[in-house]
Amino acid sequence: MSNEAGDKKLLGNFRKLIDQVSADPNYKPSNPTLSKAKLETQYTTAAAAVEEVSAKLAPHKLAITDRQTGYDGLPSIVTRSRNLLKASGVSREIVADAETHVRKIVGRRATPRPKTAAGTPGTAPETARATHSSAQTSYENQLGNFGAYLAVLSNVPAYKPNEPELKLSSLQALSDDLHAKNNNVSSAFAPLVQARGLRDQLLYLSDDSVVNTALLAKDYVKGALGTNSQLYKQIKGLTFSRQNKA
Repeated sequence: MSNEAGDKKLLGNFRKLIDQVSADPNYKPSNPTLSKAKLETQYTTAAAAVEEVSAKLAPHKLAITDRQTGYDGLPSIVTRSRNLLKASGVSREIVADAETHVRKIVGRRATPRPKTAAGTPGTAPETARATHSSAQTSYENQLGNFGAYLAVLSNVPAYKPNEPELKLSSLQALSDDLHAKNNNVSSAFAPLVQARGLRDQLLYLSDDSVVNTALLAKDYVKGALGTNSQLYKQIKGLTFSRQNKA
């Protein structure tokens, strides 16, 4: 809907508008919504809503960073585990089953992408549809494929590595940790969405939003005091842009 920098700019202009009209004794609107006291109250409420977005944004960003850090090492650990699975002497069929999930985690295709006659990767619509998202590297898909890979390992008695981080129990603990990190991002995002929704209503979307109130105040000054008045000259350059509700 909007961005934090744009919100601050809007509030800054609203603050300037309030200061200018409050200093002018000829500013006497009949509409109570435009009174100096009401403008001050609206500014305080809107500013608090913007600050609340910042407060909710911080933990969401931290959760995202924590998740990214957790997933960064997954391709490497899975590749090492797969190599030990091969070394355990299990059948090619079992290795192939495991490889299916490993390949999706690390983002590697089973077969090379088709090439055009010129020798470059094919980009025809039918080719694009056939190869779309083959890597399945979203966090949810990585975790799902990791779980499927662990299911394969759990049915292979020969997989008994001596390396602590590659033991099945350690890999399962890693899976549980990544699942918790996914949940942390989601739980931190929900209050951020709520805070942004309230901010957007107060600043842009509601009938009595900051934008609408500010534009009404400018119209009042323009009509009551005229375009040549000192007050109008001071506030005419202050911009208040409506946001698209769609």
